[in-house]
Amino acid sequence: MAGTVTIRLLGPGDESLVLSAAELFDDPPIPEQTSLFLASERDFLCFAIANGRPVGFVSASVLLHPDKLPHLFINELAIAESHRRRGIATRLIQAVVDLGRERALWPVWVVAESDDDPAQAFYRSLSGATERGAVVFEWE
Repeated sequence: MAGTVTIRLLGPGDESLVLSAAELFDDPPIPEQTSLFLASERDFLCFAIANGRPVGFVSASVLLHPDKLPHLFINELAIAESHRRRGIATRLIQAVVDLGRERALWPVWVVAESDDDPAQAFYRSLSGATERGAVVFEWE
C-alpha cells in the first residue's frame, strides 16, 4: 500500500512536476503550454502526490459567458493504474468542487464520453452530482 497521498493545487514554478508526470496525460505535456496553464488565473491543475511522485491529476477551467456567472469545467481526470480504486479520484474531484465553491465558480461540471462506462459510473457515484442528458459534438 502506498504512503499518504496529498492533493496539491499547482501554480507557477511547478512546471517540472507536471513534465515529470507525462505518463498521466494523454500526450506529453508541452513546456510552454504547461507554463501558461500554471500561470493562468482561470485554469487549475491539482495533483495527487504519493511518496513524492504524481499519481493523479484533475484539471479545470473557468468558463465565462455574458448571461451567466462564472462556472468551472473539469477538463480531465487521470489516476495512475497503480493507484486506482483508492479514493484518489474522489479526493481530486472534491478538491475541484471545493475550489469552485470558494471562488464562486458554480456550478462545477464535467462531460463523460458516452462509451466510457467506468467514468460514467464513477461520476454517478459521487455525492451531490446530478446527471444531465447531453450530446457533445467535436470539431478536430
